[in-house]
Amino acid sequence: MTSTSSRSSSTITATRLSNQPPLQPPPPNPSSRFPVTPAVLRSIFTSSRTPHEERSISRVAFFRFAGFLLSCVCISLAAARGRGMRGSAGLLGVV
Repeated sequence: MTSTSSRSSSTITATRLSNQPPLQPPPPNPSSRFPVTPAVLRSIFTSSRTPHEERSISRVAFFRFAGFLLSCVCISLAAARGRGMRGSAGLLGVV
């Protein structure tokens, strides 16, 4: 008889759960979200470093970017020399 009561209670529980609507998260409110911009991200990372560390990181980033630009110019000049162009004016399409 105990098995019958446990079966009926599980059936009742399952029936109650199936009648309830599924839980859904509330729709996002666009005005309550904090916009994540590059300036906000930069301020978060800047606040975790000292001014000296921030200056050295900025300096390294600048020299890496300058090196990248210089290598692009050198590769372009080497490619232009291989094509027989006589000056940098050929790279600009002036000739």
